[in-house]
Amino acid sequence: MKNQVETELEVDGFVMYARDLLEGFAIAIILAFIFRGFVVEAFIIPTGSMAHGLQGTHIEHDCHICNYRYRAGASEENDGRDEVVATVCPMCGFTEVLDKGIHSKNAGSGDRILVNKFAYMFKEPDRWDVIVFKNPTKATENYIKRLVGLPNEKVLISNGDIYTKPLTNTNAVYEIQRKSERKQLAMMQLVHDTQYRPVILDELMWPQPWRMVGSYANGYRPPPEEGTPGNWQPSIQGFRYSIDGTNKEKVGIRYHHNIPDQSIWLIYNQLRIDLEAAEAAGRQEEVDWKREQMKIIFWPYPKLITDVYAYNTTITRSMVESIDGDKVFLPPFMENQVSEGAESDLSGLGFSLDDRQEYISKFRELMQGDQIVARSVIDELTRLFRVGWPGSSTRGQYWVADLAVEFDVTIESDSGKLGFDIVESGVHYEGEIDVATGKLVLSIDGGGYFSSAKTAETPRYEGATVEGQTEIRGKGSHVIRYSNFDNELRVWVDGHLIELNHPATYLTEQNLGPKWSEEDPGDLLPVGLHSTELAVTLTNARVFRDVYYIASDNSSIVGGEYKESLISNSDETRAFIQRYREHVGVVDRLWLEPGIRVPNQNVVQLHLNLFPAWNDSSFFTDREQLTFNVMEDEFFPMGDNSPASADARWFKWKNELGKNTFNRKLFIGEALLIYWPRGQGDPVLDWPLIPNFPRIGVIQ
Repeated sequence: MKNQVETELEVDGFVMYARDLLEGFAIAIILAFIFRGFVVEAFIIPTGSMAHGLQGTHIEHDCHICNYRYRAGASEENDGRDEVVATVCPMCGFTEVLDKGIHSKNAGSGDRILVNKFAYMFKEPDRWDVIVFKNPTKATENYIKRLVGLPNEKVLISNGDIYTKPLTNTNAVYEIQRKSERKQLAMMQLVHDTQYRPVILDELMWPQPWRMVGSYANGYRPPPEEGTPGNWQPSIQGFRYSIDGTNKEKVGIRYHHNIPDQSIWLIYNQLRIDLEAAEAAGRQEEVDWKREQMKIIFWPYPKLITDVYAYNTTITRSMVESIDGDKVFLPPFMENQVSEGAESDLSGLGFSLDDRQEYISKFRELMQGDQIVARSVIDELTRLFRVGWPGSSTRGQYWVADLAVEFDVTIESDSGKLGFDIVESGVHYEGEIDVATGKLVLSIDGGGYFSSAKTAETPRYEGATVEGQTEIRGKGSHVIRYSNFDNELRVWVDGHLIELNHPATYLTEQNLGPKWSEEDPGDLLPVGLHSTELAVTLTNARVFRDVYYIASDNSSIVGGEYKESLISNSDETRAFIQRYREHVGVVDRLWLEPGIRVPNQNVVQLHLNLFPAWNDSSFFTDREQLTFNVMEDEFFPMGDNSPASADARWFKWKNELGKNTFNRKLFIGEALLIYWPRGQGDPVLDWPLIPNFPRIGVIQ
């Protein structure tokens, strides 16, 4: 009997346990739906309008040249009409045709995020919040953007920055809107990192990005004194710069922005094949001569830092394929692309529309394989890289003046001064730390001064310097970050923002242009590090830029901010080329070819690259500005990836709504958290195997 009772109790206990489990599970599901509906909601981001911080459909890619991991956009694949076949590394410029047979080289879904639907029930939205709302022109769509304009104000977009003033105060002047520290750090975008310099560039003697400043006449090659006592000494391989501290005066190095473009790697690949053949044949004299020629070929002039986004710099199938009936071909100029004597023949490529993988494999072989390719094909591919690939709106059309820099330094003296500066429109905004005391002094050259209005925390201030106190005391290793964003200077040491005695803010014109002279390269070499009687070693340096908001109601239009007559093959453009003919021949001889006619995006690149013309040209200072009225209970949003964002600037909003804002009623909430970014490794059933833990976190 006892055993029977115990058995019945055990059975009944199991039933009760199972019932409790099911009931608990059912309650959890009910609560989850309630929680989802009223507190938070999950979304998947489909497009890249908020890249780089938030990713839409994309490809996670490791560059095999420099090992930099970046995310290339693949939003074009959302509707199945196109496919990304190649990406451009933002760090070294290498164009890699993707092996689509590898799962990880195919597009994966965008970031999965949680949205706080209660966020604005108890507080007003703040400027720079990342928000989710109903598309006012199509209520079935949800948009994710950054909140830029608030109710009852007038918004001005100029020079990539945001200015506002009260809507009803006719006497008010526009004031630049500055980001908080955490928003700035979240939004700033990496331009260059010395730790990703490819070994190949050392072999080519491609110039180090950081070096002492030479002369324009000598192509900004380092001056003869570089490497001598009292001057900066470069390493032979990799990146490392040091100075012994015997210098009594300030001695500096500056950042030269000369990331190789796509055509350089194409030419290099052919030279590499030729060089390897000569080495295999034992023709050492020829090998030595060819290597010396490489050093001459690959020495570029620096360029402006522009609004390039890794997410946007891709090549799609539609850019490179030609379809005839049921066959797909490489472009016609590639039909005889293999030169005489090559080991394999890629000519006459025609593939079934069902066998496009083979087609892409052949394209990859042409671009980065081990075959000598006909010179005519190399020339045509080079032309396409310069005028067509990637698309015009993704190549960086606007100069970005708001920059930041990080230095990894080892101080090897107990005294001396370590300084740094960022140039904007020819003005050097400088910082200097006395390493004996840790005192920081910020200043503006040319008699400039800081200006800040009175607030509840600080008095009104106008003065030539702003000061702070760092923890640096003599010898030691530190990471120093310095930024000039939104007309405000900030300094961090080892991750800590330095408190200043006054806000380091200043005033400028709203539309600025870069400046250059032979005596002072200005914005051509926009970031510097200097030492005065201080032994110090620089082991790594990183340059960042701010988001640039384009003042155009259609960002996909080439050069929407610029005057049409200045970016077309007009008489004005031809007169401009003739006026600066000597300098054009030095910077880019393409423009001196007879009868040259190229798309507008290349005219934009001409103005950006032709630094001897910056001071005289109205190209920059005559750019468009946009203004918008934000009424009561209305809001003005934009995407951080301005060239790829259909947002409140868009003419379609104005045409369909009669306004460029959305009403408070369309708010869904504030973007809260990336809870599942696309993982690392191959996806399985559209769910990555290994979560990308570094990207999981709060959205800023």
